[in-house]
Amino acid sequence: MASKSSGRSYLRELMKSRSGVIGLGLLIILLAISAYVVVALPQSEAYKWENPAAWQGNPVSAPPFWVNYFGVDAPSTVDLPLTGWTTSVSGGIYTYTAASSFVWSHAVTPSDFEVVPVFNGTAYEISIAWTKPDGTTIDIIKSSPVSTANYDLTTPSIQQSIIPYIQSQTGVYMNSVTSRQQLEALFDKGGPHLLNNSVEQGTYGITVQLIAGAPQAISSASKVSLVGDSYGYMGTDTVGRPIDLGVLAGLPWALEIGIISSLGAVMAGVLWGGLAGFFGGWRDRLMQWGTLVILALPALPFLIALSYSISLTLLTEALIIAALSWPFYAIIARSVTLSIRSQTYIEADRAMGISSARSFLTHILPRLTPVTIAYTALGVSGGIILGQTLAFLGIQPGNVITWGGILNDALTFDASVHGWWWWVLFPGIMIVVASVPFVLVGFALDRIVAPRVSAK
Repeated sequence: MASKSSGRSYLRELMKSRSGVIGLGLLIILLAISAYVVVALPQSEAYKWENPAAWQGNPVSAPPFWVNYFGVDAPSTVDLPLTGWTTSVSGGIYTYTAASSFVWSHAVTPSDFEVVPVFNGTAYEISIAWTKPDGTTIDIIKSSPVSTANYDLTTPSIQQSIIPYIQSQTGVYMNSVTSRQQLEALFDKGGPHLLNNSVEQGTYGITVQLIAGAPQAISSASKVSLVGDSYGYMGTDTVGRPIDLGVLAGLPWALEIGIISSLGAVMAGVLWGGLAGFFGGWRDRLMQWGTLVILALPALPFLIALSYSISLTLLTEALIIAALSWPFYAIIARSVTLSIRSQTYIEADRAMGISSARSFLTHILPRLTPVTIAYTALGVSGGIILGQTLAFLGIQPGNVITWGGILNDALTFDASVHGWWWWVLFPGIMIVVASVPFVLVGFALDRIVAPRVSAK
């Protein structure tokens, strides 16, 4: 009952602390988001993250969509679903038709144009009638389309379909065109200066026809996409991976390695330091010597060397971090134990012949428990930062998404040089955000626990 009432007393004191309440609130939010990520995101996302082909439909190195609210004209990706297909049959040829439209109000073109047909069977041809606001129509044709394939402006047949329109407007013969020139043809105002003209704003129409020799089951997942120059809440990297997905997927891993490493380090350190302080004499000196040896090790180089020597998993990495972090807590626990050992009830136990083990478990360990809880909370932030540091150096378990790994990619591709600030900013912020709640709760607990421990 005493331990329960003591626990409730600590909780009441914690709730009176402003930093403690803020820390608990932030911690609950992080744990809730982490639980959602674990449930909602399948493990396959980690494999998908390492596959550049999985992100071909996204713009590369695109800033977040909300930069448009700050005067930047960076259109977001527009997906135009193709639904309401109509069917006509003539001479054994089946023609399926769907239409869509969109309003373009930007002064710049999108970064790409894609068509994704989804059907069940074999088709002869897919054609797109692209109608500009001035009524001009450009016919784009792709023979022998494959279901679920992404056809963009690098597709040769699409390029060859757009070239005649460019030649008719400019009067210049062209063997090939770049993706930039194709976008200008699709969006810029017509005339001799088509490829150097301003974007034509207004309503664009798209009519898609799928031609086949047999009935087709066309999915509503078929779409035309205008790949924008901005994407999502946190932008993309150089292969189109959304940074917000990486930030979310990295949260459970960061919390897990931080909590496990902190628990291991604090429990081992408190037990070792508590025993050293309780025994005293030559055993204390020997244990203190062992503590100082581990403490003197250069932690980061040692972690790097050890990580390359063993098969790295999340658990082994957390235990390695804990193995090099426990001396800090051992020194604190020893100091607290030396203070407790001088109390009269310890002398009374010895006078009554009570064993050292029972005396330690009865008097020392319960009084070290509050210290253990406080420093466990404080230690989580250190575990998170050290884990992300290792990931930034390229040392992390396979098939996991980490903030340090994202920052490592940003460094590799010179994100700061190119001005891709979002690639660096959001993972860095998340390392701080994930660490702050534990620091706030830990300091609040330390202020509550320290006076009580010293008074006992």
